[in-house]
Amino acid sequence: MGIYLLPGEESMFTEADKDWLFWNVQDAMDFDFPESWHGDVHFIRCKTPPVCPREKRPIQCRTFPLRPYLDSNDKLSMVLQNTEGYGYTCPLIDGEIPLGEDFVNATFHAWAQLIKEPLIFDLVKFDSMECL
Repeated sequence: MGIYLLPGEESMFTEADKDWLFWNVQDAMDFDFPESWHGDVHFIRCKTPPVCPREKRPIQCRTFPLRPYLDSNDKLSMVLQNTEGYGYTCPLIDGEIPLGEDFVNATFHAWAQLIKEPLIFDLVKFDSMECL
């Protein structure tokens, strides 16, 4: 399992991270990304799961199992990530463990800031269309 980084997120990683991280650069046009995405997209995967530095994980990993969702009026909300078909399970979802209110609020506010960046907004909108 791995994850595509958000635009600009690749700058958070350095050569030293190659000890725990597989890194691959791909062309956005070769994959299912919004039309506004062009050029390189960065795909990473932890070499030693589940032992990966939590403080260095991408934002989508840090806010999991919540994912941002934009409705038809572009109103942001957070929804539980559906893990069907991903080849892994999440104890928080499968065990129906309630998420802390502070975590949910912080996650919402973080994504509210992130979607101010047009490419990230486009990705969240694109991914939200899959939920319909």
